[in-house]
Amino acid sequence: MRVCFYNVTASFIPGGLETYCWEVGRAMARRGHDVTIVAGDRGGPRHDEAKLVQFPFRIEQSWPKFGTRFRRLMERLSFARGGGLDHLVEAGYDAVIINKPFDFPVLWQARRRGMKARTLFRSGGTDFFLGDRMFAGAVDHWASTSLYNARQIEGRYGRKVRVIHNGVDTDRFHPHPRQPEIAGLPKDARVIVSLGRLVGWKGLHIIVESMTGLPPDVHYLVIGEGPEREALQRQATNLGVSARIHFAGRVPHAELPRWLSLGDIFVQPSIGEEAFGISVVEAMACGLPVLASDNGGMREIVLPGATGQLLVPGNVAAWRAALNDLLKENSVRLAAGEAARLRAIDHFTWAANAATVESMLMGQ
Repeated sequence: MRVCFYNVTASFIPGGLETYCWEVGRAMARRGHDVTIVAGDRGGPRHDEAKLVQFPFRIEQSWPKFGTRFRRLMERLSFARGGGLDHLVEAGYDAVIINKPFDFPVLWQARRRGMKARTLFRSGGTDFFLGDRMFAGAVDHWASTSLYNARQIEGRYGRKVRVIHNGVDTDRFHPHPRQPEIAGLPKDARVIVSLGRLVGWKGLHIIVESMTGLPPDVHYLVIGEGPEREALQRQATNLGVSARIHFAGRVPHAELPRWLSLGDIFVQPSIGEEAFGISVVEAMACGLPVLASDNGGMREIVLPGATGQLLVPGNVAAWRAALNDLLKENSVRLAAGEAARLRAIDHFTWAANAATVESMLMGQ
């Protein structure tokens, strides 16, 4: 099949949605399919196993501040006008995969103009907008990253949604020897690590505040970029813990296993609901136990008492106590890390994800 992953941000944002496009694209290419990523004209490819086609667009942050969903919808409509829509109509793909309802109008218009491709909406969130149901008929197949998210999508659109968990390349993501110097960490530091976009709903301020009650040899490594960085840095300075918090910025995806392996514990303290957490399973594959917020798809990834713990979102005292407990118990922490890697291997791989996507698109 000639398969298209259509997502404007796939070339320039290092998030879970974008990782999905490139990693399932890679896995499908390895299954013999001709895969193309269609994305905006910023950034570049993550690998050469899928082709990258890029078109101009007007970025989300440049639109009037009428709400995040308005800005994201306009970003994607500008991408369609910049060449994305014409490409879908003219390229002759057998299948087109999208990840956000914001692209429903583009699929609908492409169908009206003669696009014959089978379409799959793979959801990882709830970016609904006024009028989105009008265009949902352009989608043939419905999938979601978690049972939790699938129920949300079914409730919105009245369609049966198949759960296909996100994954990780466990051959690439595995424990590496520690190299604390790459992050400027003290040699003997115990390290909490997080990975993802620095935005408010990710709840990283909870960990920054928790640092005030953790031993002085405990450091926090923050991997990722985003608009919340300055606020987090100010918070760390005001609390007197800035010397123990390290902002790594964006790390190339191929380098993430080395950076994740610097950690003793991975944290996902989201105060907003996560449909799934690719960064969580990447950390698990690298042998890290996980402390995550007890919401959304996290309940389908983390096994409390085995691979980590699920905690009350936003409760600093609970997070601080859980971090202290896990840092004190070396044997428990190491056993949880080993169990986390085995769970990633057994349940969360891109190869399995791609095989299921293929079967859906081929009507099996």
